[in-house]
Amino acid sequence: MRAQISLDFLFAVTLITLTMVNLVYIASSETSYAETFDVITKLKVFSIDVRDSVTKVYAVGDGFSIKKELSMSLDAGDKVTVTLVPSNDTIMINATIAGRKYLVIQKSPVPIYRESSVTLTAAKKEFHIVATYNETEERLYVDVSP
Repeated sequence: MRAQISLDFLFAVTLITLTMVNLVYIASSETSYAETFDVITKLKVFSIDVRDSVTKVYAVGDGFSIKKELSMSLDAGDKVTVTLVPSNDTIMINATIAGRKYLVIQKSPVPIYRESSVTLTAAKKEFHIVATYNETEERLYVDVSP
């Protein structure tokens, strides 16, 4: 009888241990998903802000510039590249954060006539969006620059 109680107790402890290990595994994977979702959300908000700023600079016209700053914190080795793509009038935010790669694309409501790009790091988080009118082509260029 005594051996039976010990065996039942050992079995119960084993089941409790397995349950705890599974709970820890689920919690750690959910934490990873939450961190990824947080980064994606911040990049999406940033891309919408850049898109709206490009539109504002284009609307105001020649010589107008807006200074932008990346609102999320970056660690050493992290980078975020903002690219204006003329072939399909899009704004691409390409990021490498904590070893993971992210890509967010926004359709620009205004025409983009030439490609420009800027890379942001932990040390350099600011850039400008600038409008320049080209008289010979009669076009207003919107560019990103450091």
